[in-house]
Amino acid sequence: MNLMLMTAIAVSVAGAIAFLATATATPGRSEERRRRYVNRHPGLVNLGDVERRLADELPAHHHDFVLTRIARQKIDAHTLWAWLDRFGAETLVLALAADCGYAGLLRRLRGDDLDRSELEVFAGFNHPELFALRNRTFV
Repeated sequence: MNLMLMTAIAVSVAGAIAFLATATATPGRSEERRRRYVNRHPGLVNLGDVERRLADELPAHHHDFVLTRIARQKIDAHTLWAWLDRFGAETLVLALAADCGYAGLLRRLRGDDLDRSELEVFAGFNHPELFALRNRTFV
C-alpha cells in the first residue's frame, strides 16, 4: 500500500513539474523576451515587432496613421526597424506624413540628409489634423 501511495505521489509531482516547465509564459514576459531577442537579432524582425514598438513610443492617433501608411505603401519590417533605431518613431510619423514614401525612407537611411524641420513643414501641410494640438496657440 505504501509503495502505491508513494508511486502515485511521485507521478503527480512529476506531472506537475512537467506541466509547469512546458506552460506558456505570461504575455508580458513573452513580449519582453521577444523584444530582447529582436534587439539582438534585428534581421528577424517582423511587422508585429514594429507594431508593438510603435504602440509603446507613439500616441494612438500617430500609431494608427503609421500603420495605415505602412500597409498602403507596403514598407517592410527591416526598413522600419532600421528607421526606428536610427531616427526614432516621431520622425517616422513626420516622414510618412510628409509623403516621403518608401523610397524616401530608404534614401535617408542610406545617408541622404534628414532635415527634420523640412519634414515638419511638409507633414503639417499634408496632414494638419495629426499635428493640430502642437500648432495651437493658447491665450
